[in-house]
Amino acid sequence: MKHENDIAALLELLKMASEQSPHSAIAEQSQNDFFREDRCLLEMWPEACERTGSVRREFPSGVIKLWQQRLGRAN
Repeated sequence: MKHENDIAALLELLKMASEQSPHSAIAEQSQNDFFREDRCLLEMWPEACERTGSVRREFPSGVIKLWQQRLGRAN
């Protein structure tokens, strides 16, 4: 059940992010842009959980691992 709640909250988070900046092109983003985007997502996480009725908890570690891989950090 935890993973289902995480998925619902992550989908809501992506929807919120797209509403905030609908025209951002990935190819044109700098490393600093990625950092700002990731920070913004982390800040919106509690609201995404609230909107989906999920219990507020830590951001999913699997997503953080993907971010680290994108930054060139394997672990």
